[in-house]
Amino acid sequence: MNLFIVAQLIAFSLIVDTRPDDEWHYPTPGSNGIINEPETWGGQCDNGRRQSPIDLTQAAAVRGEFAPFLFNNYKLPIKQPQLVNTGHSVQVNNADPAVSLQGGGLPGRFVLDQMHFHWGSEHTIAGVRYGLELHMVHHDARYPTLNDAATARNGVAVLGILFHVTAQPNMHIGVILDTVADVRMEVGKGAPLKGKLSPYNLLPKNLTTYFRYEGSLTTPACAEAVLWTVFPESIGVSLEQVEKFKDIHDQSGQQLLNNFRSLQPLNARALVYATEWDQLSRGQATLLRPSLLALLTLVTLCAKAFIH
Repeated sequence: MNLFIVAQLIAFSLIVDTRPDDEWHYPTPGSNGIINEPETWGGQCDNGRRQSPIDLTQAAAVRGEFAPFLFNNYKLPIKQPQLVNTGHSVQVNNADPAVSLQGGGLPGRFVLDQMHFHWGSEHTIAGVRYGLELHMVHHDARYPTLNDAATARNGVAVLGILFHVTAQPNMHIGVILDTVADVRMEVGKGAPLKGKLSPYNLLPKNLTTYFRYEGSLTTPACAEAVLWTVFPESIGVSLEQVEKFKDIHDQSGQQLLNNFRSLQPLNARALVYATEWDQLSRGQATLLRPSLLALLTLVTLCAKAFIH
């Protein structure tokens, strides 16, 4: 065998062994909608001990109290927003480093990189899956990029926002879906959003109650670098809007019927349930006061009756 053929064989083997990240895919649901095909993504996705998503329950959680979140420039529309078909989701990119997140127990300031959707939800609440889950992905401002931050533990902070199905459409989700037709057929294609979109309008009203845990990215290579915050209060979205997300085509040209990863074991991690405990305690105390007053009044009346 001459050297030219040997060189060709070596080059071919290198091409075969080199698998770009976008070659992975979500398991295909059966005709009954149930997914039985295993995820074979390899590496840390299969071997990691702090993987995401997980099922979130108060019964498995410990009590948490953190300072309030500070949403810097979240109420402003994203500057020149682009919607991109990544082949695994639709993603709105943010290029403004002034849009950032602090507080809420996070170890510093985190810059918003992008927002993308999963249909149905990746996290579940006490076993219940929601119609959509939005991930707002941030990187620690001490790192220059998201990729750099993903190499460090807790270098990435993701907000998980759940959407339940209602009869009424969500106008902010509608801004995104109005642009889906422009990118749905071609992976990697981007298009400017056909309307203004402020990240704050995609957050639930209750921003003080949430689950917190250390986990991973939910797509390969599943880097265990994420501080997760998932809000249990969900937002309404219509069934028709959920179905429109399924118009997105993946890298094989097929409709992306679902793009949620299977639930992962909690293992030895701490799951924290944070809320305004002090206010709850004060509320409970307020409710107890009338009962105590009524009891004292009753005792006084009984005493007077006994004397007479």
